[in-house]
Amino acid sequence: MKNLETPTTKLALYGALGSIGNALMVEALHRQYETTAILDDLNAITSRPGIRAKSGNLFEAVSVSQSVAGMDAVICVLASDHLDTGASNASAAGAERLSNAVTALLDGLVVAGVKRLLLIGDFNWMEHPSAVGEYIQQRLTGSPVAWTLVEAPEVADDLLQFDELTQPAREPGGPVDVLQRFAAGALDELELCLHVHCRLHLIDQQ
Repeated sequence: MKNLETPTTKLALYGALGSIGNALMVEALHRQYETTAILDDLNAITSRPGIRAKSGNLFEAVSVSQSVAGMDAVICVLASDHLDTGASNASAAGAERLSNAVTALLDGLVVAGVKRLLLIGDFNWMEHPSAVGEYIQQRLTGSPVAWTLVEAPEVADDLLQFDELTQPAREPGGPVDVLQRFAAGALDELELCLHVHCRLHLIDQQ
């Protein structure tokens, strides 16, 4: 348990809706982070102690800088179906939206003075990048932000909701267990910064 002298991690989360985002919020609560979900609709989640909602536009650097000001770190679940990004990055339009989001995040975090960023999504496109993909990689490489790309687990985005994830995992290796382990691993990486400027596959070890 934290005492008054222990610094509290302030986390901004894009893509809080959906299974991965919910798992991250539950794990953040367990670690006593102050978590702010950045949403288009402030009524999309129920406020709880330790979790707040704030409006923001993922695709505009100015909005990002305003939304994440004062935070210690930012996580963006690009794979979320609730964000118009990673779910369809195989298409030209989807790749362009992904590029806009990553660019806005990198620029916005620099303006806000936030140094740590986790991007969670499907990054297989990096193995054979298009022109847009090469641009994204160039922006990442040239950014002073301490970013890490984390491959998203293969779970349905609407599989589980927040209240279900707060219950103990009922089945070892089941979807709740997988999400809980992934969220714990992602926040470990956020804190320890062991793979800065890397693409990371979290291996689930039961």
